[in-house]
Amino acid sequence: MAAQGGRKRVGRGPGKGGPPAVAHGIRLADGVKLVASGRKDRVPMLIHAAGEVQLNEGAVAILQLCDGSRSLEQIVSEIAQRSADGALADDIAAFLAAARARGWIVEVAPDERSSS
Repeated sequence: MAAQGGRKRVGRGPGKGGPPAVAHGIRLADGVKLVASGRKDRVPMLIHAAGEVQLNEGAVAILQLCDGSRSLEQIVSEIAQRSADGALADDIAAFLAAARARGWIVEVAPDERSSS
């Protein structure tokens, strides 16, 4: 909603004047793991209940950061900054959204981060 003067109001969390929203961590879902498969090539794979998925280096780098200690925004920022091929933040966020939709990753509440 626009306030007077054409400015947008930015919410700071639930309710008026509440504390800022706290970012949730992202981690691999229960039963999901990253492995290197194959005797010679050591192909990176994601193992989950529905099967196995062969991953490229970019996907591995992103999913390795999904340890519950970082928010989605932190993961996107870190990968975008260290990417030699100029990975775009939108592409990284889209991959994470797809991974979430497939059940590979889940959000962890801030108070649950240390128990992961």
